[in-house]
Amino acid sequence: MTHMLNNANNEQNKIQNELKADDRFAEERPKFHFASPCGWINDPNGFSVFKNEIHLFAQYHPYSTHWGPMHWAHATSKDFILWNIQDVALAPDTDVDNGGCFSGTSFEKDGKHIIAYTGVHEEDGKTVQEQCIAIGDGKTYTKFCENPVITYKNIPFEYQRSDFRDPKIWAEGDKYFLAAVLKKKNNLGALVLFESKDLHEWNYVGLVDESRDGLSGMWECPDIFKLDGKDVIILSPQEMKEDEKLGFHNGNNSVYMTGSLDLTSAKFVREIRSENSYTAAQIDYGIDFYAPQTTVASDGRRIMIAWMQSWESYITPRKYLWSGMMTIPREINLPNGKLYQNPVKEIENYRDKNFSGIIESSAKKQVISGLCLRQFDAEFVLSVPQNEEGKFILNIAESKDYSATIVYDAKTKKLTFDRSRTIDGGGNTKSRSMKVLPNSDGKIKLRILCDTCSAEVFVNDGEYAFTNAFFIPLESKTFSVVNTLSGNILYNAYSFAF
Repeated sequence: MTHMLNNANNEQNKIQNELKADDRFAEERPKFHFASPCGWINDPNGFSVFKNEIHLFAQYHPYSTHWGPMHWAHATSKDFILWNIQDVALAPDTDVDNGGCFSGTSFEKDGKHIIAYTGVHEEDGKTVQEQCIAIGDGKTYTKFCENPVITYKNIPFEYQRSDFRDPKIWAEGDKYFLAAVLKKKNNLGALVLFESKDLHEWNYVGLVDESRDGLSGMWECPDIFKLDGKDVIILSPQEMKEDEKLGFHNGNNSVYMTGSLDLTSAKFVREIRSENSYTAAQIDYGIDFYAPQTTVASDGRRIMIAWMQSWESYITPRKYLWSGMMTIPREINLPNGKLYQNPVKEIENYRDKNFSGIIESSAKKQVISGLCLRQFDAEFVLSVPQNEEGKFILNIAESKDYSATIVYDAKTKKLTFDRSRTIDGGGNTKSRSMKVLPNSDGKIKLRILCDTCSAEVFVNDGEYAFTNAFFIPLESKTFSVVNTLSGNILYNAYSFAF
């Protein structure tokens, strides 16, 4: 173990002991979402199954609750729900990555756990990003001595060498493939593809796709996979311009595209998305969802996870010893070519008490005592006739001074999350809205998964997702609703036993 890895593990162990020693620190953390062991995490990395165990890595700065020189945190799970923290996997401890071990991916091949990551360093006073390989046994990882394995010399055109990162690596047939994003000279993002026979020597295949229509700048965190007979590409574009019709918001977004990818020519043909009649669509419409990655579970399900935080709005309370958490892992499918996502079924194994009932139409606030909790799984079924103009308002973790609020406005057909009444006023981004239309039967289903400091909403059986984080003192636990819709609302909910 290198000196830097040893220091990072010492810091992690020290903060973990502090978190465990103080009951309040422990209660402030999510119960069934992976959260930073200490300090800061952002992008999920290396989400994979290795030797029948689920592995999750993450961008990591263990020394403060803000971004810093990137390490790789590491955790394992048997069921996607409860995570065991492992030793730090990578540290910026070589000449080619002393500026950070940036994001990447991993997979299993011939009994080895293969990681591709971006090494950041300086050349002539300028930042350079290049692609590196490490191989491990699920516990410790050894970097290739010849890193970086892919540099500017592999790319037959000029680009901005400070922005070439986030490799997606996989094997197909007798070849390895690696796709990474870069910023072209025109400041637009592009996805490029390489191939190798041995992981050491890599050849450029071609440009897979690039930013179109002036909608974004640099791209980040690509994933490429097959799902329900289609090739799928996931990306996180930066510098996007808000477009309500297309479903994009200002800043960093995460989108998906479907189509056909030819690995021999690197050509990707996009399909038109049914959500917005464009070639790319938003994956999650909330404030706090970025850099998703997927893996295949042992039973064949495609599972996605993402960073549940926003670059635009830092909201971690000042006294916290950790910052950053991941979404619930989600099973994804493409029925009729449209992305659906729902929490992994394993979460149901932790359900405890069941609460169900009717929320009558009334302008008065109603408290649902069974949901006065900070962890619950609840589904609400709304009846929304064509000319309906009422609202359904949910207040989570409510008290005199605090609450996180979810509102469905039938007149505008918008679902809104508002965290302005949370600690520090909810940060720079206090609210976000998305368009939600009733199903053909006039119903809207809202499944809300709440875990201490987050609320993930899955609309109409996973047709849309709406993920938002919030921080509210633990003493705030009241769950109240106001239903001014013309009809009653049915709900069915569960508490958890953790």
